[in-house]
Amino acid sequence: MLAFHHHVFVCTNRKPDDDGCCAARGSEQVLEKFRAGIRARNLQGDVHVTACGSLGTCGHGPNMVVYPDGTWYSGVTVNDIDEIIEQHLVAGKVVERLAWLDTDLLRQTIADNRAKSQSRKQAEPSSSK
Repeated sequence: MLAFHHHVFVCTNRKPDDDGCCAARGSEQVLEKFRAGIRARNLQGDVHVTACGSLGTCGHGPNMVVYPDGTWYSGVTVNDIDEIIEQHLVAGKVVERLAWLDTDLLRQTIADNRAKSQSRKQAEPSSSK
């Protein structure tokens, strides 16, 4: 049995000097509006909302994932929250205009971002001298 019908993860990752990260694109406001929308509809027993680190779709954010169905959303703004709650979480229909419908493209985007991140880390000067 599931503890919640839905568990929503909202990326609030913050990267130094990176305007492509979710926090720089307003994800903390998205998170707060999402939590307020869940409270306003008295859905706290059905929907759990969690802030999380990078989901790997940097540059497309704010990003979020809804489980247990595993729907990934990108480019979410505070203006989209009511629609996601009503259409997806209440009515069970994915908000297609914000969703990653092509899972191969989603996986490739995550792999590309992971490679960029690893490359940046390798290029940083070592602090262990």
